[in-house]
Amino acid sequence: MNTELLNEINAAYCRLETKKAEIVHALWHKIFELESGWYNGHYHKDEDGEWSRESYPIPVISVNGLCDIEIQFDKVSVSTKMKRDKALGYSFEKFVQYEFEAYGVDDYLADFYHEGQTVNEMKEDIRTSDETDIGFSFAFPFDIDEKQIFEFAKLLRREGFFF
Repeated sequence: MNTELLNEINAAYCRLETKKAEIVHALWHKIFELESGWYNGHYHKDEDGEWSRESYPIPVISVNGLCDIEIQFDKVSVSTKMKRDKALGYSFEKFVQYEFEAYGVDDYLADFYHEGQTVNEMKEDIRTSDETDIGFSFAFPFDIDEKQIFEFAKLLRREGFFF
């Protein structure tokens, strides 16, 4: 057995557990109901922009009815949805300062918005799709303050996102 490798894996997962505890503490017993677990099979875009499946588990905090908070080794992502018709009429001005992607819920590899596109291009992609719900994934640095996640979750709820 490679003890050095196991020590590295343990240290990496300890870091994820600590971040999960911080975020749960910030959201727990406030205005949200939470569930959490460890999940594998998530996807990310590789250096070439292609989708790649990851087999290792990461902690995910589900904010019931609103979003999932995925704690990855290099960032924290918040996944949520918006109804197609609402997304088509929404300005997204409150979210332009955030790094995010929009994609299909039925076809999650359908890319509607990513860095470099405009909101109008996103809306045109949504308009030509058959999706009834649009998925959004907001990316934050790993060291984001958990209070910022709390405020962001409140913003999502006020703006009509759901999960």
